[in-house]
Amino acid sequence: MKFLDSTRADTARRFPLRSLFTSVLLVTGAFFGQAAVAPAADRTPSADRAGKEGTPEAPARPASSAPLPFESAVPALLQAAVARLRQEIENGPPFSLTERKRRIDGLEKLLAEPGVDIAEKYRRVLEAYRAELEYGKTVEAYRDLLRTEEGERLVDFLSIGRLALYYQTLDGRESGMWDDRDRQWHRLAPRYDRAIALGLRAARKLEPPQLLSLPLPGPRSPSP
Repeated sequence: MKFLDSTRADTARRFPLRSLFTSVLLVTGAFFGQAAVAPAADRTPSADRAGKEGTPEAPARPASSAPLPFESAVPALLQAAVARLRQEIENGPPFSLTERKRRIDGLEKLLAEPGVDIAEKYRRVLEAYRAELEYGKTVEAYRDLLRTEEGERLVDFLSIGRLALYYQTLDGRESGMWDDRDRQWHRLAPRYDRAIALGLRAARKLEPPQLLSLPLPGPRSPSP
């Protein structure tokens, strides 16, 4: 498989998950950092003097008071992060859709549960982003339904990171490639059948890694 530096740059432009993941880390990390220092910031000079004199002082923020701004902002931020992740899945190449959509469905249910700690929700959202990023580093083969205007068929899929997605019928006589520009499957010439078959076997570790000659989809036009 021929991977060029230009295709890596193009992949980064089309799938900005890493930058979005970093933004989630920075913003939510800042919120949780404020939580750690907020009690100290609420202390007044009189409370400090009282502590030095050994006189007990009532806490500045009772447990029954309204939550601090960051406490109410984090849930909304996590919901926005999950919504953006779902949008990326629906608008990107349709690889491993069953697994990825199931993960998002589970996250949305988790965020709606009032009894789950906010730290656990935060951890699960970051795990989902890490899982999406890992897809860009792997070559996978799996069997699933191919859905087109002609109907549904059970085929083998070959996913090469986030760069390209191919299918091949179970009899090996038809292969195709996903084109993100028009969001359609395009049938490939028969000369690519053997290369995709070898790629499927290599992804399943039935063959050693090999150099494959396959077409690559062009970049999708940026949204206006």
